[in-house]
Amino acid sequence: MLIGDEPLTPAAVAAAARSGPLRVELSGAARERIAAGHAAAVAIAARRRVYGRTTGVGANRHVAVGEDALEHGRRLLRSHAGGVGAPLGADIVRATMLIRLNQIAGGAGGARPEVAEALAARLADADPPVLRGLGGLGTGDLTVLAQLGLALGDALGEGDALPFMSSNAATFAVAALAWADLRELLDAGLAVAAETFAALRGNPEAYAEPVAAGRPLPGLVAVAATLRALTRDVAGEPARLQDPFGLRTLPQVGGALHDALAALQAVLAIELGAASENPLVAGDAVFHHGGFHAASAALALDTARLALVGFADLSLARLSALMEPELTGLEPFLSGGAPGSSGLMIAEYVGADALARLRALAVPTTTGGISISRGLEEHASFAWQGALQARDAVALGRTLLALEHVAARRALDGTRADDAEIAADVAGAEAELPALARAVRDAG
Repeated sequence: MLIGDEPLTPAAVAAAARSGPLRVELSGAARERIAAGHAAAVAIAARRRVYGRTTGVGANRHVAVGEDALEHGRRLLRSHAGGVGAPLGADIVRATMLIRLNQIAGGAGGARPEVAEALAARLADADPPVLRGLGGLGTGDLTVLAQLGLALGDALGEGDALPFMSSNAATFAVAALAWADLRELLDAGLAVAAETFAALRGNPEAYAEPVAAGRPLPGLVAVAATLRALTRDVAGEPARLQDPFGLRTLPQVGGALHDALAALQAVLAIELGAASENPLVAGDAVFHHGGFHAASAALALDTARLALVGFADLSLARLSALMEPELTGLEPFLSGGAPGSSGLMIAEYVGADALARLRALAVPTTTGGISISRGLEEHASFAWQGALQARDAVALGRTLLALEHVAARRALDGTRADDAEIAADVAGAEAELPALARAVRDAG
């Protein structure tokens, strides 16, 4: 994988991070940019104060570090490496290293070329570094990246410590992985909804092209087109003039999730290669700034999680519709028919629990406040929390869709099953969701 010439995309990050050890190589142009940026940073620091390189950090920004700048950098890494909390997954660690390498390839942080080479080498290791996740505020992933810096050993030399930590690479790693999963969840959800549409003999007028054209929001148009393709072969006349909202408003609600994910993708597409290091090296000058603040990513993550709640809410509504004999023509709760059978009744309870937890994870992180470092840093985006919440939301969304998938298949097959535990069926249905998503993408 060549780094430094072409933009790094969220899809590429997710695919690479989940493929195991990575063999990456810096392009010639990237090597030149890194070397030039480092030379400029050294020259500038010889004639003026440079935050974190010749001074302390945070409230110590006015304190000169003395002559041993190398030891100062090591102290910075040790003091910032929180090392608290559960270890991050291997895919998150690999994605973090890949993104940080891609950012360094821009040359704006003044890092030594050895730092980039060390990152590339660690990406090829079968066992990535152990990084623990507590401590991120969305103003630079200081604790995670300090741990990573220590894991690179002597590769971080004089002046490298603060520029290396001055990035949200870990936040963007989790966000890119969550984006890929949520995009798959949207596609799989449309496939499952089409099954429910067929089981309930839905009315396709809700997905008609004139309806979408009359309100041409990009996501609405795209989702309506997908649903037309997925439901065009459903035989027979519609059972109703107007369907329940779970079917009828799917282009609008699913379209909102589509647009939210497109917005998140657009932010990440820039951030994965952005120069956010503070200070920023440009030509023969440095600039002290707040470019490490991840406000845009935090807001996009909040929006995506909120949009997922509506999409999941419709899935639970369709699941409830599949329990209703007046809509399906089958036994209540798709039961086996024995008097008093509960069938899939409990699936609604499980789905309602999952939805409640999704709502809790959708609480916006951008409304939070903080004041740290003796009041100098009085605001944070909390994009790190938003990314982790998005990752956790994926599992709950999968469970909801799996529940609907089980019920829709039972309704379509006319299965008259005895009362039984549903855990195995739900697990099997979850395992089928990626294939359903691929089929939707292939059809589109």
